[in-house]
Amino acid sequence: MLTLVLTFRLQNGKTFRLSIPDPKSNLTAQEVENAMNLIIQKNIFSVSAPIVEKVSARIIDRNVNQLIG
Repeated sequence: MLTLVLTFRLQNGKTFRLSIPDPKSNLTAQEVENAMNLIIQKNIFSVSAPIVEKVSARIIDRNVNQLIG
């Protein structure tokens, strides 16, 4: 299972992480950067302080091997 994790810095110095399950397979760095810029510009999420900076974006690939059940 793939998860796109976007990390932002808030005005108060804390970080805010947004996890998006199953991102499209051909997602580009430019598309992610554009989306992150839009999130900051439009102040889309209501968090403890305004989002002021992009920190990172990564895709996490987790494989689950079920043993029982």
